Parts: sequence; structure tokens; C-alpha cells
Amino acid sequence: MKSKQDRIKQLLGMAYNTTSSARSLAIANQILEIDSEVPEALMIKADNTENDKTRADLIKRALDSLEKNGSTNPEDKDLLFVVLNQRLAFTLFTLGQLDEAFISCEKVLESDLSTIEDDEDEDINRNATKALYYRIMLARKEWQKILAETMKDSEHSPAWAYSRLIAAFMLAPEDNRKTLCAKMFWDALILAPEIPFYMLGYSPEPDDDSNPQDFANFNFAVMYYDAISVSEDFYNWFSRGVILFGLLTNRFDSKEREYMLDVLDTLGGYEEYEQMNNIIMEREDSAVIETLAAHECLSK
Repeated sequence: MKSKQDRIKQLLGMAYNTTSSARSLAIANQILEIDSEVPEALMIKADNTENDKTRADLIKRALDSLEKNGSTNPEDKDLLFVVLNQRLAFTLFTLGQLDEAFISCEKVLESDLSTIEDDEDEDINRNATKALYYRIMLARKEWQKILAETMKDSEHSPAWAYSRLIAAFMLAPEDNRKTLCAKMFWDALILAPEIPFYMLGYSPEPDDDSNPQDFANFNFAVMYYDAISVSEDFYNWFSRGVILFGLLTNRFDSKEREYMLDVLDTLGGYEEYEQMNNIIMEREDSAVIETLAAHECLSK
């Protein structure tokens, strides 16, 4: 006859291997009837809970159990600790509990995953956690801290690029902030040219046939889109750069193009567009961005 622990391990294996959310939840509930504090089962239940407050409570309970009792599989304890804190960080951010969410982000980013991290493991996404880490600092308007962190950060991700851009703009003197930040704008854009179009609502949400990177860019844009409204001056300057680039790379249809030209004129970028439209021959994204950066567009 199997021991209670063996039965729990068997059920967890079944829960992890099923593709049915309903089946996974049913198995998790079955495990919790045997032992109400199994962290893996609590995590599965949290993953299948729509209410954010209930979800956060379940994850906290799982973390507490993990600390007191360990993991069902001891070798998975460190991995489970990271996965739970990552889930908790995003849930708390959704609930507006920024300070607690930030602490969970720090726990993930400070964890040594050298022996367990798998680039193909969807449970661990340090880039997403780093993006949330910066996003919380933006929400708290910690401009100096953001610049200090980005200077130390060797991973030049969209989160790194957009966070330092916004922080630098907000800290720079008004009379030359655009000059100081123009190159940062083009550096951010070249990492993923579609992101700002998602942010401003100029590109539709990816469809089912889109590639995973399109979804990653869209999800990042959803997390950061309201950060670009940090000030009217930044939003207008940012929009000017996106529209300029969009026009020069033929991202707008004929009807949209006329409207965008009017908007660009209102934002003070029409003359810049005319000048660059006469210069740029190659309309590939990278070539356009390099030319715009070389001509210090957006610097005035």
C-alpha cells in the first residue's frame, strides 16, 4: 500500500502531465484533501483561480508551507521558491500592492538559478520579472534608482531601455532633455520596433497565427503603456518619434497616413519628416533607425 507521500507524488505527476486545466485543478483539490498544505497543489489551484486576491492568498500560503515543510520533491525546492515568487509578484502588481510585489521580484532576481534554470522552461521567466521590477520603480517614480540599476544591468532588454529613457527624461533639465534622450529613444526602438506601436494603440493585438515574439512584445507593451503618460511633454515627444518612424517605414495605410501627418505637424515633427523622407532610401527598420539617430532626430 502506498504511503500518503507517494500518493501525493503520483497525483502531482498526473496534474503536471494533463493538458486540461479542469483536470489539473481537480487533481490539486484531491491532493489538498490528503494534505491541505502541499505547496505544489496550492500553486496549481492558484493558477486556476481568476480572483487575484484569492490567487495571492493561495500563493502566499504555498510559500509559507514551502518554508516550513519543504517541497514534495526536495530537489525542486529552490525552483518552486522562484516560480511562486514570480507568480506572486505579478498578482500583487495587479492588485496595486507595489511594495510587496517589488520584494517578490527581488527574491526572484537574487536567486541563484545556475543549477536549475532552463531556457525552455516557461515557469521561469527572469526577463518578465526584470520588466516588472523596473515597471514598479517607474510607478514609484524612483528615477535615480532606475538609472543606477540600468547602469549595472548587462541585459539590454526593452524594460531596461524604456525605463532608463523615461527616468532620464524626467531627471534632465527641461531645456535640453530631448537632446540628452534622443539617442536613448532610438536605442529602445531598435530592440523591438513594434513595441511603441502597441503602446500607442497603432498596431492591433497579435492574432493566433502570430509568432511568440509578437506576443512577448505585446505583453510588454501592455505592462508599460501607461508609463509613457508620465508627463504630457514625454508622451508628446515619444509619440512624435513613433509617428515619424512609422511614416518613414510605411506602417500606416493611405488614410492613416494623412491623419498621422497632421498629428506629427501638431507635435512639431513635420519639418523633420520632410527632411528625412528626402534622405532615406532604404526603408528597412534598422536602416531608418540608424539614419534617424545619426541625424539626431527628436533632439529638438
